[in-house]
Amino acid sequence: MARPRQQLLSPEIIADAAMRLVAKNGDFTIPGVAAALGVHPSSLYHHLPGGRLAIVHQMRQRLYSALDLGSSMDSSRPALDRLRQWMRAYRSATAQVPEAVTVLVGAQVEDRPTLEIYEALFVILRDAGVPREQRVAASAMIDAVVLGSAVDAGSPVPLWRIGAEDLPELRDVAATDDDERRNESGFELAVDAVVVAVASMSRPG
Repeated sequence: MARPRQQLLSPEIIADAAMRLVAKNGDFTIPGVAAALGVHPSSLYHHLPGGRLAIVHQMRQRLYSALDLGSSMDSSRPALDRLRQWMRAYRSATAQVPEAVTVLVGAQVEDRPTLEIYEALFVILRDAGVPREQRVAASAMIDAVVLGSAVDAGSPVPLWRIGAEDLPELRDVAATDDDERRNESGFELAVDAVVVAVASMSRPG
């Protein structure tokens, strides 16, 4: 019998199938991924022996391996400018599959691309003068903004259906500003606030 022309399974194919299920259902299961690919669940373990956790790590790699962090690590550029760039790039990559955020945050970070993302962030915070003992708290604040905005990128447009309710302030703003720009505008406001907060934490020297 002739061998198939294309590889039926690979870590990348498995991760992509899992992300499609997450985008559709909010999560994935090993049997669900196997069924989507038309294989037995044991076949997945052959390519990703760690099971679900290994698939989550591979999903992160698929989302983040194309991120270019070189300019974020360039200490000749102002640290706060690099922070803005880092936040925008990380959010953009994550917002490819907004539904994946809850799956990703439920697993420890072990894959190289995501570890490098955070290495770049801690270099930026160091260069911005944030004291070492405050950098983890700062990164948690930044994560809340980036990942929260990525989730919000999947919200419907328009968001509010007011009907005949007596809600004049909401009706007024929704009539003109509840559009596809809502998430982006809100994210940029949050980036400005993060930059101010990080600058306030900075210690000379």
